[in-house]
Amino acid sequence: MSRRPARWDEAKAHLRIHVFRAWTALAVLASFVYGFFYAPEWLTWWKHATDALVEDGCGLLPYPWGDRVESTLGNFGMWVQITLAILAFRILVSLLNALVRAVWRRR
Repeated sequence: MSRRPARWDEAKAHLRIHVFRAWTALAVLASFVYGFFYAPEWLTWWKHATDALVEDGCGLLPYPWGDRVESTLGNFGMWVQITLAILAFRILVSLLNALVRAVWRRR
């Protein structure tokens, strides 16, 4: 019987992880839709920023590989932009969460 609470705790932890992943992805996708209709300059800026990031990163690779990786990532352009936006948003939310927890513990 002692295994049951551990399984329930693990299940709750997995559920929290998946809920976090789902809402951050949906929030980023909603922001892309919002940007498409109301702030297209944000999407243009994000596209240029991610393209520059990919170009600079691939420029660090040796000759044939840098061009190969850049052209491959270029073909997945929109997916790379969405994925990087989701990752950046998750990192930001995690840092804010850690800050709130640290402030909360000091009280």
